[in-house]
Amino acid sequence: MHPNMPELSDTELLAIAARATKRAPVKPTDLLILTELQRNLYQELHSAVGQLVRPPVPAEVSPASSARVRGAIDAVVATEEEMAVFRQVYDHLANAALGDRRVADHLLALSGGQDGPGGAFLKRLLRFAATDAYPNTVQMLVVDFLETGDEQTLREVLAVLAGIEWTLDPQDRHQRMILDPPDFLVDEADAEVRRFRELGLHPGETTAGRSLVRSEDAPWAAPDQHRIRTWRRRYVEAHRQSLDWARAKAVGYRRERERLAPYGHPDGLEAGVATQLREEADRAASARLFQIGDSLGQMALRRVTRRADRTTTPFDPAHLPASRGMLFLDTPFTLPNGRRIVAYAWGPWTPRAVDGWFLLRPDRLLEPVKPLEDGAPWTWVTALTCDESLLKLPFSPYETLLARPGEVLDPETRLRDPDNPERYRSGSGRHGGQELMLRHVRALWELLTQHKRSTVRVLAHQVHQLKPSKRDAERRRGISDSGQVENWWVDPDAGERFRQEQPSQARESGSGRTLTVRYWREEHERQQCPNSHRHAALETEKPGSCPHYEITIPEHPVGPADAPWSDRLRRAQLRRPGMPPHTANA
Repeated sequence: MHPNMPELSDTELLAIAARATKRAPVKPTDLLILTELQRNLYQELHSAVGQLVRPPVPAEVSPASSARVRGAIDAVVATEEEMAVFRQVYDHLANAALGDRRVADHLLALSGGQDGPGGAFLKRLLRFAATDAYPNTVQMLVVDFLETGDEQTLREVLAVLAGIEWTLDPQDRHQRMILDPPDFLVDEADAEVRRFRELGLHPGETTAGRSLVRSEDAPWAAPDQHRIRTWRRRYVEAHRQSLDWARAKAVGYRRERERLAPYGHPDGLEAGVATQLREEADRAASARLFQIGDSLGQMALRRVTRRADRTTTPFDPAHLPASRGMLFLDTPFTLPNGRRIVAYAWGPWTPRAVDGWFLLRPDRLLEPVKPLEDGAPWTWVTALTCDESLLKLPFSPYETLLARPGEVLDPETRLRDPDNPERYRSGSGRHGGQELMLRHVRALWELLTQHKRSTVRVLAHQVHQLKPSKRDAERRRGISDSGQVENWWVDPDAGERFRQEQPSQARESGSGRTLTVRYWREEHERQQCPNSHRHAALETEKPGSCPHYEITIPEHPVGPADAPWSDRLRRAQLRRPGMPPHTANA
């Protein structure tokens, strides 16, 4: 249901709950029923379980086996109100424990016997109710359970909790039912729609499918220049005015699924959502468009793999092919969790203190985001995944990445699948797939701009211009970019050209002997010093202060042009899987 959340063990879940207890408490009304729909759903589940557990029904009969209980849980799941029901159940249990010490003791005793589905979650929730833990602690615990638990476990836990609740307080002496004040809309969804419309958002033409949802089998066709322009325009329109996109984003805000968002916006959740969406729309509207061919995508992946066990070079915004851009991949980049990344959108970003930006850390704590000390902007990157989306888009935003000037990424720690060594079971580094995606997009950027830093050119490209009349039409729609689409791919003659540009005199091998045969040297990287005449002085003054560029050298022939091909090396390359076709025919 929530693909962006990591899988957590019981130990990690308990650690999160323990950290949450240190946070400042929120007002108690946050744990109460707020809408008529939520109250009706809770009361139906409460009544269904009450009829089942009332004597003389045998104690061994499970509440989850009742048809009426299953129907009540189906209604809760179908309307996605699990969080509201959990909050009301907890509020009832906590009030009962406060009003009767025996109830608190009974909750502690029950917590020790929860070994079935969701047992770890039930233990913590019952203990929190017995000790009247902070509401924020309980909310974090429930959110993590909803993100990581499967639907069957969710149903079992709802039935067990409702049965415990009714058994401890069958007369509802400690129950509180509080609705919105009469001068407000009872339906919170309608109230949210009203607030979003006040910010200039409105319903648009959407597809019949779902929005911003996980879909592993969503089709992806290789884009062309016309599709890319159309997709960019619809992406901008969705972020600037689509009410459906804003409401889908608001769900992520409530459950703290957004890694970087203005959670602390002074004007409320809706204003924070609108701020983030419009900033994304502005980045995309002024972005240069790139189409990445399969050959270039594979070269970037090989570069990421070769550099996996080493620290990256410091990020330099000068390596960006454009300050704002969107690049689309002909072949999706598959993450270890199965998600397919089909595009990246980026642009400079400086957080404003008045917007209340927060970064969700790996330990699930929110950290305020402040501008960099030197005033330089960050580079905001949005990874787009192949999904069912709105406005006929075949992709949707998946993850937010931040590239800081001078930042380096640690060596990867990906775990290989023992049954398939070419695939990985987990992400990379401390932040999982976030670092892997950042390494990938950085490899693409550096390959696209390598010709600006080196004479070694490995790529070829074609620019598709937009007619002036259509460019004017795009500007009327709010697109400020020229509308050009640059199609990039690996030049198949790059290796031969690189060989021809090398010195013509015979070179000696590492053993000191002159080469008398020819062979193909594999694609690799080399470190290139941009200021070799000052390298020694800079390194003497401060070791490591001279920045080096990573230059990709294409596969190329080595050895005298008139020398015979090495049979030994040729046979070794023929045995190697994934060898380029021209190598086998050398």
